[in-house]
Amino acid sequence: MSPPARQHSSRGRSFGAVVPDEFGAWRPPERSRTEGPAVRRRRPEPTPAGGRPIWSRIPDDEIEEVARQAAERRAARFAARQRFLGRHRVSAPRKPQALDALREVGRAPKVLAVVLVAVTAAAVVLFALPWLKVQRVEVEGSSVVSRQQLLTEAGAHWGESTILLDAPAISRNLLAQPWVKGAAVHIRWPGTLVLAVTPLPAVMVYQQGSEQQSLAASGATLGPVPGLPSRQLPLLVDQRVLDVAKAGELVLPARLTQALMALNRVFLKTYGVAVSRYVISPTGALEIESNAGWTADLGLALTNSQISSIAPKLEALRALAGQINLKTSGITEIYLEDPAQVAVSY
Repeated sequence: MSPPARQHSSRGRSFGAVVPDEFGAWRPPERSRTEGPAVRRRRPEPTPAGGRPIWSRIPDDEIEEVARQAAERRAARFAARQRFLGRHRVSAPRKPQALDALREVGRAPKVLAVVLVAVTAAAVVLFALPWLKVQRVEVEGSSVVSRQQLLTEAGAHWGESTILLDAPAISRNLLAQPWVKGAAVHIRWPGTLVLAVTPLPAVMVYQQGSEQQSLAASGATLGPVPGLPSRQLPLLVDQRVLDVAKAGELVLPARLTQALMALNRVFLKTYGVAVSRYVISPTGALEIESNAGWTADLGLALTNSQISSIAPKLEALRALAGQINLKTSGITEIYLEDPAQVAVSY
């Protein structure tokens, strides 16, 4: 059974329909000259109560005009409502420009950004893990200070991330201490900090009152060291009114300590007597007590200029030793504060 033939609409009877294959050739019908003016929409004639209004027919070629006029009326009503009630958004909110810019970015930068975020998040998690923080400190070698003080001098802290620890910087901080000869720092994973410290050797015995401590060449105290052969080391008695020095504290200039060490080695050969002990008087003057019973007063010897003046004073003492026997002459006091005017007391 063949489909029914397509019926063409006649003007004034029904709305014309155009199928897709006929759309390109379709043209609006032309108005004939013989026809009258365009038929307009008329108001319905009054009807009896309860009846329905009667509308006149609209030709097909005027439907578009009628629709356009209706759209204009709706737009006018909407504009009037906006002026009366205020402007309202009738469209969806505009998306942020960042999203539009993100869509324009290529795939490779997006993948790189994701990887970077993932690595950063993993690093934050690793640094925050408790077992990757300093939980234990081990000291190898010999330390003259407590573990906590050593950790403070090293510039490290409990609970600090072992990943962020700067081992070379910690080693430099330890080597800057006046009592340290060598230092090495390494980490024993996951949370142990190992400080290997080697102190300077003792070269003198430093005495304050009845308290004796070993003294390094830098002038720093090393604390009481068990088994120290104190009889083989020169003794320095400090009579100044000072607080008792703590281990690792700098109590004398390094130049003075090294000068006294060198003097102790050559004193017997040069002057014929040995040094019994060195004394720093309450005023800061340096005195040398010999085993012959006399004392040599060298004057103040704490600043660099005063320490530099020790050499000419010892030369004056050597000249005196060439004139008198310092071992058997019964001398009690030799004043060397002014090397140009040496005074001897019997």
